Amino acid sequence: MIQQFGSSGNGLLPEAVPWDLCIVGAGAAGLALAGQFLNTAWRVVVLESGMREPDAVGDDLNSLTSVGLRHDGWREGRVRSFGGTTRAWGGQLVPMRASELVARSWVPNSGWPLGLDELQPYYRRVEQLLHTQGPPYDENAWARLGMKSPGFDTEEFCVRFSQWAALGRRNFALLWRRNLEESRNVTVLLDATVVAVNCGQSGARCEALEVRSRHGFHAGFRARFVVIACGGIETARLLLASPSAKGAGVANQSGLVGRFFQDHISYRAGEIEPASRRAVQNLFDPRYVGGTMFSVKLEPSEDSMRRHRWLNAMGHIAFQIPDALGWMELKRIMRSLQAGRLALPSLDEGIAMARGSVELTRLMLARALAKRRRSPDSGAILLLIDTEQAPNADSRVLLDSSTDALGMPRARLDWRVTELEYRTLTEFASRIASEFARMGLGTVRLAGQPDFERRDSLGAARDIFHHMGTTRMSLTSQSGVTRPDLRCHDVDNLFIAGSSVFPSGGIANPTFTVLALTLRLADYLKQQRPM
Repeated sequence: MIQQFGSSGNGLLPEAVPWDLCIVGAGAAGLALAGQFLNTAWRVVVLESGMREPDAVGDDLNSLTSVGLRHDGWREGRVRSFGGTTRAWGGQLVPMRASELVARSWVPNSGWPLGLDELQPYYRRVEQLLHTQGPPYDENAWARLGMKSPGFDTEEFCVRFSQWAALGRRNFALLWRRNLEESRNVTVLLDATVVAVNCGQSGARCEALEVRSRHGFHAGFRARFVVIACGGIETARLLLASPSAKGAGVANQSGLVGRFFQDHISYRAGEIEPASRRAVQNLFDPRYVGGTMFSVKLEPSEDSMRRHRWLNAMGHIAFQIPDALGWMELKRIMRSLQAGRLALPSLDEGIAMARGSVELTRLMLARALAKRRRSPDSGAILLLIDTEQAPNADSRVLLDSSTDALGMPRARLDWRVTELEYRTLTEFASRIASEFARMGLGTVRLAGQPDFERRDSLGAARDIFHHMGTTRMSLTSQSGVTRPDLRCHDVDNLFIAGSSVFPSGGIANPTFTVLALTLRLADYLKQQRPM
């Protein structure tokens, strides 16, 4: 069932139930985990701070103080409501590759405590859940798309394809809502903000969760197992704000909760002056197989990364859409459908779509007949470079002196980047520009040094809403917060699901790996018998 915390519902007093599993957060990880326990003997409760739809109260609870590098994702990339950020998720799936998981001598604090082989079977299950095509994601996908490999220099580059889930599979609030509403063993409580994880004097076991609502309700919830799944910022904030004997928060004997905050960086590296616009379009326009969209990315080879001492990075092409074509208006309508509500176009938007009707018709025909998402025949063509960050303990989430409406300390975000990120962005952009010239694709007018204060011009660099690293996985309790099975080192029955457990970000979009780790956690928990 889905109900509001504190409502009469069916007479159930959720705080009085001895739950088998309590999940904090109803976003991608939280709902995917809850979904694995539907129709089982497990008694599961999901505590979601937000309501069915995003609102101003939830936005205010997300508010924090940013004291480091400009970071927009703390505001624009977090959604406090049922479904979480999947309401706005683009649906991009990119699996990790080995170079993203191994320790690298030139990248301090890199390396995961598990291998790619442990993730692969769960990637396949996520693909089944989201109805995407699955492997290959590498250069072998050219043949699957009916295309010839363009001949990039394989000593310097490797090709990787993203796959994109169909619009109807992206918003987990819609994907899971009916099953959860009808469930007899899984309960979702809205307006149920966990403000403290209470672990008693020993700190070794979660004894209760302190929950408050915006309407003044207050209760303690107890469960055999607790999984925190509320994002890279909020998870660290909750652990740090929770009471402990030493005053450092819960699961924080290492002192690393909140540290190693990472995001992916996107850099407008240059503008392409194509030798043939059609050739660039034919190469980089996304293609479809069934309902799955494929888009191509260019990454440094493992040998190239080692030789240049770069981070994992990714180059891709963005075709700017002229304002007059009406594409942005159409995109807004499609986004509203993903959110579960149709936003009809305004008069001005309708006029814009009418003006761009020829282009929009061509777009739809290309999708239906050529299995291709056609790019516009006018507008700038940009080279974008994304990079992971070198894990940096000084980049962190802390507690602020101010409190929110529920009395919980707000977060303070100190986001930092190192020279390695700057060097990877600029040097890899230059290498791609040289490769485009060698292949006769065109000339790339490169931007200058990445500028984190700019947004919509060449040289602009920014975060892209992937909050990682603040409860990092490790083999030892001195070097991290969570074990490879996602259990906290310090608290026996407390687990964390989400990208906060990533020791390093890699360059792959994190949601695919988050979901794979979450399904792996579900399998582990199911080996324990419910009460």
